[in-house]
Amino acid sequence: MSLTAFYLLAVFIIAFAVIAVTATNMVRAAFSLAVTFFLIAGLYLMLGSPTLAAIQFMVNASAIPIMTLFIIMMTQSRTTPTPRLWQMTLGFIAAAAVLGFLRAAVEHGESQTTAASTAVLGEGLLSAALLPFEVASVLLLLAMVGAIALARRRAG
Repeated sequence: MSLTAFYLLAVFIIAFAVIAVTATNMVRAAFSLAVTFFLIAGLYLMLGSPTLAAIQFMVNASAIPIMTLFIIMMTQSRTTPTPRLWQMTLGFIAAAAVLGFLRAAVEHGESQTTAASTAVLGEGLLSAALLPFEVASVLLLLAMVGAIALARRRAG
């Protein structure tokens, strides 16, 4: 793919991510998050990693936004309060720090990347990254149970 298509996709990813963070309507924010994850899967396809794109699509672009929408529907919290000035300032400072760290990592990192097969990726997920993978699944389960508990408390 061309560099122009990459930059265009990156602009759309950033735009939908900003909408997901700044939207006051939670349903709109969840939809923007789903579109952002879907576009990131397209970015992985452009970079030549169809396995990672499939994982991104199955886990992040479909499961997480659907669960978020279920939580929103069960708790019936459709809007969020507007952020305060100090929260926005802190967010911009954090974003600038992360971008600075990423830039330093890219400049001082390895320039060669190696392609990994599906077997190597699966072995890495089930050995080295097993604990973070399981922690993420438990956190998602706790969020769903918490949403159900909140919904039952409001209903009853």
